Amino acid sequence: MKGVQTLFSQLLTGEAEDTARRTPGRNRELIARRDERLVYRHYYYLRISKKRYDEIIQLLSEEFDLSGYTIIERLQLENNFQLLKQITAQQPGLNELRKRYPWMVWK
Repeated sequence: MKGVQTLFSQLLTGEAEDTARRTPGRNRELIARRDERLVYRHYYYLRISKKRYDEIIQLLSEEFDLSGYTIIERLQLENNFQLLKQITAQQPGLNELRKRYPWMVWK
């Protein structure tokens, strides 16, 4: 894990390491993975659960701890929108969704 060795060595030596070389902000790979799950979940609520748009945004907001505005913004990004179109064309069922994300609840 990032920073574990640094933290461990700081505790042993009592010296703080220079952290200026780290770039601030969120990890783009983790955001992309989260967005992918967000898109699949949106598909599930829309096509399988047949929820209304406002219900979907509220459920996603609670599930991903994001504001409704942020969810809409993330879904409209080109990569995410293309993924949603691709998923909608493929029409994966509950079994495919369960295999892809087994830790999530798919009723």
